[in-house]
Amino acid sequence: MRKMKLFLLAALTATMASAQTTYDLDWYVGISNQNASVTIEPGDTVRWTWTDEVPHSVTSESGSQEEFDSGILTGNGMQFSYTFTEVGVNDYKCDVHSNMEGTITVEQTASIDEKFRKNISLYPNPVQDKLTVASLYELDTYSIYNMLGQRVAEGAANGNITEIEMSNLKGGMYFVHATSGELQATFKVLKR
Repeated sequence: MRKMKLFLLAALTATMASAQTTYDLDWYVGISNQNASVTIEPGDTVRWTWTDEVPHSVTSESGSQEEFDSGILTGNGMQFSYTFTEVGVNDYKCDVHSNMEGTITVEQTASIDEKFRKNISLYPNPVQDKLTVASLYELDTYSIYNMLGQRVAEGAANGNITEIEMSNLKGGMYFVHATSGELQATFKVLKR
């Protein structure tokens, strides 16, 4: 009986250690490179979903670590998934629309906190009026701190993309703190 318990414990541990993640990316005309790029680990899957009615492809660029190609697909809701197995950088594009491109970066195993931090983008930086915070994770809240560590703004986030009004802040360096459940990350932002 003891051997059976140890076997089950080992099997459960191996299953939990190899649990991988699927990252969903919307794929449409006008998507920015920032919203089409993600950092993952070997064994993770990226699933692109067409969110408009025009034809697109997801095609690796020459020099990418791995080769993948969805072929040209048309229709809102169409999907293409690819599981990345090798560490490296994978630039990709749409064969139909040259301005649609992104990068899938595959790095050795990272903590969930590190994945969260690497998959948030803030733009423009420097910012004048509105700062956009985009994440593959659903964001809950944000706070902005000045260089003295004083909170100067906070609010609820609006899902994966949140716009933060910064026009009322003085010029200088700020720290934007974002949360998603228990996950949190802080970034520097220059306000002009």
